Amino acid sequence: MAAAIPGPPVQRPLLMAQQHADQFTPRFLAYLPENLHVYDAFERETMRVVRRGFEHYSARTIIEVLRHNSALAEHGGPWKLNDWHTPYLARLFALLNPAFAGLFEFRITKAVGRGRAAAANDPSMEGGAAC
Repeated sequence: MAAAIPGPPVQRPLLMAQQHADQFTPRFLAYLPENLHVYDAFERETMRVVRRGFEHYSARTIIEVLRHNSALAEHGGPWKLNDWHTPYLARLFALLNPAFAGLFEFRITKAVGRGRAAAANDPSMEGGAAC
């Protein structure tokens, strides 16, 4: 069983992403601190899927549900649901919820390698890549 992540619950996703930074793009690592509400909503919706008994599901479907719900509930709110972040939200969920790690199918991502190479050449990404 994985060791507990210290810190307040809202910090758990940040700490886990930092501890496993090699699985995320620098852009996602920079996006996450300001968008924890998106991860929290993703996790809540994913747990609803798990409670319904699904053993496999689409992270993109969950994002589309969140996009739909936020469009109905808010006007110009804080939601930033970029499709490029979807696989990393799913990976973070699997890391934080190892009992349900098999819910999503993961592919090898080229973006992590490209993102690291781009960050090495882009001074504006310095804070995001050093996690």
